[in-house]
Amino acid sequence: MSLLKNNKPPDNFDTLIGSKTTFEGALMSNKSIRIEGTVKGKVECKGSVVVGKEGKVIADIIAENAFIGGQVNGNITTKNRLEITSAGRVKGDIATVSLAIAEGVVFEGRCLMVPEKGAEPSSSADSNSTLKKGPEIVKNPH
Repeated sequence: MSLLKNNKPPDNFDTLIGSKTTFEGALMSNKSIRIEGTVKGKVECKGSVVVGKEGKVIADIIAENAFIGGQVNGNITTKNRLEITSAGRVKGDIATVSLAIAEGVVFEGRCLMVPEKGAEPSSSADSNSTLKKGPEIVKNPH
């Protein structure tokens, strides 16, 4: 699923949401999560979140890394890397340090690049307010 071979998603997962499973609520993990089914609510992960090709997430995602190959309707905040593969569909704002988007991706939202790997990305609510401000326009006084 990874665009770059050295940044591939983890092979083993602490939590797997199977293709015939629907989960509603707050999904929290200290390890990695793979979503092949449907998740509605909120996803928080100290490891990586992988949304498989058939996965559907109607929730905000907060994670160390995220690899999106399915559909996400919600904001995505990563502390390190966000990768959206060609089958990925994201409708929501994103905030990340490193971003890779494949050709053919559908992305509707705003992007905030966090300047340092050591910096904490702001929460979804904070990134929304930052993203909504937009660029500041300064008129030339001359």
